Amino acid sequence: MMLRLSFLLMYLLNLATSALTAVEYSKNDFPPGFLFGASTSAYQVEGAANEDGRTPSIWDTFAHAGNVHGTGDIACDGYHKYKEDVKLMADTGLDAYRFSISWSRLIPNGRGPVNPKGLQYYNNLINELISYGIQPHVTLHHFDLPQALEDEYGGWINRTIV
Repeated sequence: MMLRLSFLLMYLLNLATSALTAVEYSKNDFPPGFLFGASTSAYQVEGAANEDGRTPSIWDTFAHAGNVHGTGDIACDGYHKYKEDVKLMADTGLDAYRFSISWSRLIPNGRGPVNPKGLQYYNNLINELISYGIQPHVTLHHFDLPQALEDEYGGWINRTIV
């Protein structure tokens, strides 16, 4: 009992000290041109795993095999809620947003024709960011290789992929 009380007292003392010494920062405290941003990866936020022509990626296969807790099938549903997400970014004061493009959404078979619905989604997202004055920064690959390329070539260990 005494140990719990000591721990609680120490916790409260630490909390009070932190509150009293907290320093507030503003954007003006940073050099001109400094960007405040956030980043995501397609697999972790888009969801809509089986919609509009998207095919499975290696992450889908890995997650559905039970290797991780959960899948990206729904995720944060950014595919449908990107306008709400961008507004939240703007309300937070972000200047930049780095996101990855799902290769499986944009070019479903890993090569060949571009999926018009996938292209439209990313175009809409970029336009929404720009409309709020947020700079888009695109990552072309964030560990979500189309499963078709993994099956055919063995993934990145094959120079054909590169």
